[in-house]
Amino acid sequence: MMLLILMTIESPEDRDLFTRLYTDHAAFLVNAAYRMLDDWAGAEDAVQDVFVRLMDSPAQVRRIPADEQKIFLLVCTKNRARDMLKKKSRIVELELESVPEIPFYPEEESDMVSSLKEAMAKLPDHQREILELHYYWGLTFDEIGRILDKNPAAVQKMSVRVTKALRKHLEGGAK
Repeated sequence: MMLLILMTIESPEDRDLFTRLYTDHAAFLVNAAYRMLDDWAGAEDAVQDVFVRLMDSPAQVRRIPADEQKIFLLVCTKNRARDMLKKKSRIVELELESVPEIPFYPEEESDMVSSLKEAMAKLPDHQREILELHYYWGLTFDEIGRILDKNPAAVQKMSVRVTKALRKHLEGGAK
């Protein structure tokens, strides 16, 4: 479907730009959106929405350096998925207002998962952000370094150090 939309772009240069961006990054972006939405169709819609919006300003997209385009598209996709989640939660809230209250028993989290969430919440924002960008979003240390304006080697060293500390905490070595 998206490739058909790309064919409607009049300028051959713009069409080539967006076709290349979509072909190179769509699978990665859909997977990233799916991690947030837990819905493949919604994830595909989020990525499509991002590209449709960007097609209105190809000159601005051209100004983004090639090595930063993936990161830019990821940020746009995360923002779109976040907007979709907000809208979905408002709809669910409205639907729940008319439903009688039913007891809810969430599945028990494993002690390790709970402990990891707790330890991650205690990390300074910059450390947590590096781990999320690398392990959750799948970005390389070079890409994270560009996003955070830090040396990629320093980012990798921080990731290794924090990961070791979390592992030690989970194994009971740190309280």
